[in-house]
Amino acid sequence: MMRRLDRRYARAKRPWTQEELDLLLDKYGLVSDLDLAKLLQRSPNALHVAAVRRLHISRTMNFYTATTVADELGIGCPKTIIWWVEKGWIRGRRSHVAAGYNTRWEFHLPDIEACIRERPWLPHLKRMPRGYLRSVVMEEYERDPWLSCQQAAAMVGLKTDDAIQRYIKRGWIPAVKAPGGPWQGRWIIRHSAVEAFLASDPRPKRSDLARVNILASMRRKGEPRKLSTRWLISCPSCRQDVVVTALPRLHGPSIMQRFAAEYCNGRCSHGAYVDLMK
Repeated sequence: MMRRLDRRYARAKRPWTQEELDLLLDKYGLVSDLDLAKLLQRSPNALHVAAVRRLHISRTMNFYTATTVADELGIGCPKTIIWWVEKGWIRGRRSHVAAGYNTRWEFHLPDIEACIRERPWLPHLKRMPRGYLRSVVMEEYERDPWLSCQQAAAMVGLKTDDAIQRYIKRGWIPAVKAPGGPWQGRWIIRHSAVEAFLASDPRPKRSDLARVNILASMRRKGEPRKLSTRWLISCPSCRQDVVVTALPRLHGPSIMQRFAAEYCNGRCSHGAYVDLMK
């Protein structure tokens, strides 16, 4: 009797067409199993069996999870990727694939690429496996490198990075605070920003106030320092010998140019002694 009932209620298996398999390959995991089963007129269990036995795929094949994104970018914890989503640095959403009582996060390659192109300092380059995403990060660094405060200080001509941080707070150098570091992140600066700062340097030039500061530092340290130099030059107009007092960083050609521009404009207006310290 049981054998007759089984034969009576048994359903004939409908073979899978290539169009159905292609649709399953493209939509599996991106659409809920119920919606995809309704679209293909099959049961959710039939979708799972066909995906495993025929296509050899899983539900997470068509997108990146938080774990896979972390592995590709060299990040140790997947929760960091979710924190990036909350910060608005990377685009992601909850998928239809269950993960315990929750669902997995869904990320796609264009969104990941856009994130690391805008913020190439987020991934850990040394830990990233070789592949397309690593090449994108290296390309962005080669195009316009990101520098630390120590590297930017060396370019600007400073010994410590404290002045660079003051320049950032004043708005002279645009910078981004990247996560990491001993406190609340670390400042990073693009190479083009440092070049723009050097092209239009807003720092005040050396003047009388600078000389006063040098004298004060000499008194504190007790070290002798050269504050000025004296030059004996011949005026190009009247051929008179003039003693010129100038800063140590000025050299002969620059002193002659400045002397001629200020005191020899058609009529000599100098005496035996000239002060070019200002």
